[in-house]
Amino acid sequence: MRDVIKQSKDLNEKIKQSEEYKMYIDAKSALYEHDDLCIRLKELKNRNEGLQNSPVTDAYDAVVSLVKEYDDLLHNPLVSDFLRAEQKICRLMQQVYISISDGLELEYLDE
Repeated sequence: MRDVIKQSKDLNEKIKQSEEYKMYIDAKSALYEHDDLCIRLKELKNRNEGLQNSPVTDAYDAVVSLVKEYDDLLHNPLVSDFLRAEQKICRLMQQVYISISDGLELEYLDE
């Protein structure tokens, strides 16, 4: 067990050294220097999440409308760089989770 924990800590350090993580940290730092952009981006993400989790029948149209409403924000280089970097680090983490769980036979009672 201790070896698994040690290896996970080593993996954590490798992730921190990855280009994806460094780009994310740099983009986040640049964005966080602009409170107004952070506030609007948080609003956009919250509203988008609400749409994704709501039983709205025309969710696609609602998301398109939301994107149009925040078009200026999404075309801001600081915001778009952050979103791109966020997507890349999330994709990396997803691949890591898939790799870690590959071949593990876990059963859950509710399945």
